Amino acid sequence: MSESAAAASYAAEKGARPFALSGTQRHFERDRPFAVDHLKLDLDLDFASKSVAGTATLSLRRVDPVATEILLDAIGFDLKSVTVDGAASPYVYDGSILRIAIPGSLESGDVAITYRATPRRGLYFLEPDEHVPQRPRQVWSQCQEEDARHFLPCHDKPHVKMTTEMIVTVPNGNGVLSNGELLAKETPDEGPWRFHWKMNAPHPSYLLTLVAGEFSELTDEVAGVPLTYLVPKGREADGLATFGNTPAMVRYFAELTGVPYPWNKYAQIVVSDFIFGGMENTTATTMYEHILLDERARIDVTSDDLIAHELAHQWFGDYVTCRDWSEGWLNEGFATFMEHVWREKLLGRDEYEVAVKGDLDAYLGEAAGRYRRPVVYQTYDAPLDLFDRHLYEKGGLVLHLLRREIGDTLFWRGVGNYLRRHAHGVVETRDLLRALEEVSGRSLGQLFDQWIYRPGHPELEVSLAWDKKVLSVTVKQTQSATDDVPNVFEFPLQLARVDAEGRVYRETLRVTQRSETFTLPVEERPSFVVVDPEMRVLGQVTLKVPGDMLRTQLVKAESARGRWLAANALAKNDDPVTIAALGERLADEAEFWAVRAAAAEALGDIRANAAFDLLAAHADTKHPKVRRAVVRALGRFRTAKAVEVLRPKALRDESYLVEAEAARALGHTKQPPAYDTLLDVIERPSWADVIRVGAIDGLASLRDDRAVPHLLSRTRYGHSTRARRAAILALPKVAADRKAREALEDLLDDSDPHLRVDVARALADLGDTKARGALRARLEVDLDPRVRRRIREVLRDLGGESKRAVEQVREELEKVQNEHTELKARLAQIEARLGDASGTRGPADKPVASATKSNGASAPAKPLKAKPAKVVHAVSKAKAKSKPVRRGR
Repeated sequence: MSESAAAASYAAEKGARPFALSGTQRHFERDRPFAVDHLKLDLDLDFASKSVAGTATLSLRRVDPVATEILLDAIGFDLKSVTVDGAASPYVYDGSILRIAIPGSLESGDVAITYRATPRRGLYFLEPDEHVPQRPRQVWSQCQEEDARHFLPCHDKPHVKMTTEMIVTVPNGNGVLSNGELLAKETPDEGPWRFHWKMNAPHPSYLLTLVAGEFSELTDEVAGVPLTYLVPKGREADGLATFGNTPAMVRYFAELTGVPYPWNKYAQIVVSDFIFGGMENTTATTMYEHILLDERARIDVTSDDLIAHELAHQWFGDYVTCRDWSEGWLNEGFATFMEHVWREKLLGRDEYEVAVKGDLDAYLGEAAGRYRRPVVYQTYDAPLDLFDRHLYEKGGLVLHLLRREIGDTLFWRGVGNYLRRHAHGVVETRDLLRALEEVSGRSLGQLFDQWIYRPGHPELEVSLAWDKKVLSVTVKQTQSATDDVPNVFEFPLQLARVDAEGRVYRETLRVTQRSETFTLPVEERPSFVVVDPEMRVLGQVTLKVPGDMLRTQLVKAESARGRWLAANALAKNDDPVTIAALGERLADEAEFWAVRAAAAEALGDIRANAAFDLLAAHADTKHPKVRRAVVRALGRFRTAKAVEVLRPKALRDESYLVEAEAARALGHTKQPPAYDTLLDVIERPSWADVIRVGAIDGLASLRDDRAVPHLLSRTRYGHSTRARRAAILALPKVAADRKAREALEDLLDDSDPHLRVDVARALADLGDTKARGALRARLEVDLDPRVRRRIREVLRDLGGESKRAVEQVREELEKVQNEHTELKARLAQIEARLGDASGTRGPADKPVASATKSNGASAPAKPLKAKPAKVVHAVSKAKAKSKPVRRGR
């Protein structure tokens, strides 16, 4: 399953809280006295009443010799009959758990349950209405994590796998998709249609799928496996363009893992109003409608990431399945990692490293703002609580670290062994650990213990200084230690040291203390040193490096990662020579786009007049992702000039995303003339409504009271879900009165769980304690775990000064900082001119201070902890031009 929620948390400014809320319990597997070998469903879908009726037959096999009953999950059923091998059986049903008596003599047999249900979760019925007349009439299931129980009786846990069969009757004209093979279909000219699907390999209840509606069917094939893409009628061309790389992905994932695609078919079906980005039901993935890209969206958006994610689940999650949701990273971490593996195959290593960096940023945002927890964690209220940035992004990052640690060949060999050994079974983290240790001979226990079983990450300050033929590398871990977060992390810190001739020396330092200095004998001052060139530090790294080294690294580092790391670090230097260097990187169209984007971001952080001029000069640069970074950086300047540059980009650009970002940036300028432009932009339709959302975000940042009625109107049903959610989150930033609070409280009863989550976040932003009553009332009746958790977090945190008041103080502080930044830039220009006149270097070229111990005393030379490596390869003095990259998100 793929989420599309933003990484930042509403509580980011307060720091991370504990993950476990008051009263949270640890979870363990339920007893399984009977194995469920097969589940057969014969269902009739009633579109008008949004209900399902039929019979579920479960084939049981005794495990516990003395068991006398089986417990099944079944929520809100109207039971008609329960039989065991055809005979009526006693049962007890409390509305959520069905207890069926099983004769002690029965070793195997069939339990048949005839029932009717009107599910509130798990199975969703869609139809058009007066506000959304374009919505199609559809039915689709979403069973993960434990929602199959709302429309079929089952042992609704991932560790129970069974073969399945689904016979479905639907109104005339509707097709049906489910797992496995279509055995039969009846499609008479009049009367209902009937479809019979059967899945002959075992899988858990959360991977069952049922979709009914009218779709266009597109077909393909790879290695003898039929591929099907089912899309809304009229979107066939977009469907072919969107799913076109699927065959190549199937081949590549099979090649990497050594395990052929494990099922009889693969279908991808696009439905409306889906509650996630995608869901990896065995053999038949369900996708949300925004996966289909029009021609303009394809300029700088790709659906390959989501397609690769859900396809990877057919191996990681479906073929081998996490035993318990606490081990869910074995599903989601692998799928997230495989997104980037595919990107690397298609677009190259630089794109892979950009994606991995994005995952790190997303995880760090959640860890800094909402909570930190171990990746494997059994303390939660509902399984869905665990489906967060720790499970997805941090899980994928750990796989990236493992790949770097043991190398590609051994990593993929171990992964293949892991898949084959546990085929069609369930797995725990130790199963992957053992598979990788067996092929590598490495002890990986500490790595798993530190990154999987313990929370947190290191926050590093790395300082470099060269003096008297010694390169000193001081590493300080600055993270706050708690009962859960370790005081010290241990990890290898890699350096790529480059000399004046362009030769590269690899060093690996083993960091084991909170503060330590490594001394390396180096005859001549390095030209530059790339810290953590392969991103093997799962944490934050702040560099304190001489400016001239960083500027050289910005141009000559062999990898794009090395160059964008330099750009990020240079954002703290506001001298003219640094601004000029960043401007040159931004202007180089042969440079990899992410380096140019990092240069633009750095110029935005510097916020000097010269930086603005460079950004403004490249507002029309060709690459859309660089253009987006430029307009985002221009938003850091609170000037009328910034509005003049941004307005044309918000009003018209070939890229949807650039227009949206320009609208956000206009709001960040805080200039009143931006208001009318944002009102123009807010009416513009676009793929996934990204432009309208950008305009709403811009109005929120502008803090103009005139925006209140426009935001309120767009919170109402009938507007797109994305626009409504954006307006809800924007409202507290421009209105803090009773009317705003009451409008938000009314939305707590909306049918969309994502929207209700955002309403709770907005009420937290508003900071009005009077909202507690409405939040508690919603908590008592809400069935969605995401909503319940968010409300509980808000109730815990709500109180004190409103967030808007805090933000107003911040705005004043930022205004002072802007003025301070400009004064510093002017001073640097004066110093540079004086330095040129006297023949001395500017202040930015001075080496950093000598390394010190953590207590501040001067550090004597320490014993050598890392010897200089042999020359591995040379770096050309003239940086090679980057290869053109294919467009992608």
